[in-house]
Amino acid sequence: MLLRSDIVDPRGAFDFIDRLASLSTAEAVIAAFRAEAGRFGYSTFALGELPRHGSDALPAFFVSTWPSDWVEVYTGESIGPDDPTVAFARTGVLPETFSGLRRRRMACGGSVRTFDVAAAHGWPEGLAIPIHGPNGYRGIVTVAGETKELSRPDRAALHLMALYLHERLKGLLAPELAAVPVDGPLLSRGEIECIHWLIAGKSDWEMSEILGIFEWNAHWRIEKAKAKFGVKTRAQLTALAVHHGYVKP
Repeated sequence: MLLRSDIVDPRGAFDFIDRLASLSTAEAVIAAFRAEAGRFGYSTFALGELPRHGSDALPAFFVSTWPSDWVEVYTGESIGPDDPTVAFARTGVLPETFSGLRRRRMACGGSVRTFDVAAAHGWPEGLAIPIHGPNGYRGIVTVAGETKELSRPDRAALHLMALYLHERLKGLLAPELAAVPVDGPLLSRGEIECIHWLIAGKSDWEMSEILGIFEWNAHWRIEKAKAKFGVKTRAQLTALAVHHGYVKP
């Protein structure tokens, strides 16, 4: 079996990381990583934040180079909720290949439909790279293509590049923010989470239990959001948050 270290110099990862700092737009960063992933045999990739367990809130950011037909299949056939790469990213630390995740799923009797559909789209193999950050942050970088195997140095190089890629795009697209409406104030992700649960009828204490924070911290997030909107009541806050598109009613 071909090990792609015969083609790619893993030390190029450091050159890529240096270049990231000089790229000022998300488009330039995406193009740079797409070129690097192509050298490893991967033709497409996606990355972003994972929603917290039990939350229907949208991730703070998501980026992909998926073709439109795959997006339609992935969303239209509800593949997303059963995607083994997403489940793996919540608990895994080191990257894992599609074939490795397939074997894990089959061993426990789980569905491997995601990988079958991906293979039909010309992506028989891929690599799922978990991202773990502060305050329980969970993200993922997934690359897919025809590559059958990576050497250990190549996998480490791609892992390193993906970590810096994710952080760079998060900084450009969602610096501690979830969705940023055009005409609304800038709310932090934590403030939006608390407003979401406020709409669901939760108290400060219940929010703290759900989000794993102190009760005073939940209260403070709500008060900060009220101040940003210039309102005095929680009812006014929730109404404006829905109006500006931060949360759904």
